[in-house]
Amino acid sequence: MKNKGSLFEKFQKLGKVLMTPVMILPIVGILMGVGSAFTSANIVQSFSFLQIEVVQLFFKILKAMGTTVLNNLAIIFAVSVAVGYAKKEKGIAALSAMIGFLTMHNVMSTILIGLGKLDPSALKTGQSLVLGIPSLDAGVFGGILVGLLVAYLHNKYYKIQLPPIFSIFSGTKFIPVITIISSAVLGLFMSFVWPLFQNVLSYMGQIIYNSGAAGSLIYGVSERALLPFGLHHFIYLPFFFTNLGGSMVIDGTLYEGAVNIYNAMLAAKDVMFDVNITRFIMNGKVVMAMFGLPGAALAMYHCAKADKKKATKTLLIAAIIPCFFTGITEPIEFAFLFVAPILFVVHAGFSGLAYLLTYLFNVNVPGPSSFGGPFLSTIFNGIMQAGKGSNWIWIPILGVFFFAMYYFTFRFLIQKFDLKTPGREDEDTQNYDDVIKTDDIISEIIAGLGGQDNILSVDACFTRLRVKVKEKELVLDDRGWKALGASGVVRVQDGVQVIYGAKADVYKSQIREVLAMD
Repeated sequence: MKNKGSLFEKFQKLGKVLMTPVMILPIVGILMGVGSAFTSANIVQSFSFLQIEVVQLFFKILKAMGTTVLNNLAIIFAVSVAVGYAKKEKGIAALSAMIGFLTMHNVMSTILIGLGKLDPSALKTGQSLVLGIPSLDAGVFGGILVGLLVAYLHNKYYKIQLPPIFSIFSGTKFIPVITIISSAVLGLFMSFVWPLFQNVLSYMGQIIYNSGAAGSLIYGVSERALLPFGLHHFIYLPFFFTNLGGSMVIDGTLYEGAVNIYNAMLAAKDVMFDVNITRFIMNGKVVMAMFGLPGAALAMYHCAKADKKKATKTLLIAAIIPCFFTGITEPIEFAFLFVAPILFVVHAGFSGLAYLLTYLFNVNVPGPSSFGGPFLSTIFNGIMQAGKGSNWIWIPILGVFFFAMYYFTFRFLIQKFDLKTPGREDEDTQNYDDVIKTDDIISEIIAGLGGQDNILSVDACFTRLRVKVKEKELVLDDRGWKALGASGVVRVQDGVQVIYGAKADVYKSQIREVLAMD
């Protein structure tokens, strides 16, 4: 069981680290959406002021700003993973990751050119220019491998003491050196293994791509079902950035991964959207987040006890705002996940249905925060891209259906089984009037974690404060955490995960500062 817990913890850690570069993408999605929308031929022809040269230049600059990140995601992933796993001296880890990434691709380029398997003037499928280097297109997987390699080397050797003759390279100065050597070996390995892996990915991607409606249903259900375990990233990230999400030649350039293909479609003048691509960048989430979960929230409000409706309304509105506008659904999901798991099971099923129906009705509007969130994506990638086949009109039509379905199903189940959703708690459990209001919430949280001496490490993901402790028995109970404003608590093998929504990352930094943690 210990090994299983350790493996689970490592998967959770990787998922959190991978979210760092992914969360750079919201502004990128907005820039790409605005820039592409106002430079598309149909929009330019409709508004004469857009034909002014300086105006067009402005929107082209916006699109170029977004492209800067999208075209260099692999090295961004490499640096993020190395920094995320590095225990100390994170700046050296970041520098080494960049060096390792360049070394790996230069070695691959040299080997493949020497073997006659790569022609820089005529790159084949699976090959591309990576930061100007003709190499294999390892995508973000290549970046992740480099990041993990550098993190391992960094944590093992950043305090190394070399013999006097090599002492100049002791400590952190040794990390770039060992990184270059190790990344060269990785490049050699990748030169022969990655093409085989590309073939497997292509085969798997084709199977999933051809699965149509059934694949969309499975994709939607599994992505939501793994949320409580923090492992849902492993469902969508491969489809986002590898050819599991499809591959397509657009304007003479081969693009792989649903996000890259969609953005290329967005930028191309005469290319229509393809739902076989859009389904992998969460077209179903637009309907679920903008309409379904608000319906669930209204049901929970109407089911709340009369004397708690006001406090419940405040709680639910605060949770629905990020859900509707940015696609951050965890605050509202955690409002019922722990107290009524059956509702979450229903929610996961409804999510799969949303993906199925948006696929069947050919809705081509991406839903994740990397495209600005459901609301902005509907505007910039839906309404303003109607000429490219966004079919956005189905969003409000399906939305009305999902709002009603969530509302009546949640209301029925809450009343039928007397589920303790917000505002329905027994008097001896949670009372919203008892929530602690203090200017020193950080001290209260530290005390709730058993005090400074009981805390081993503090981290945070998107909505969870992740804390390792020496003795879990000293940690506050669930009722106490709710009194401190938490939405819920997950107890894991070596500590707790306290659900604080968007505040989690801020609280993490403040706790680390108080405890003098790096």
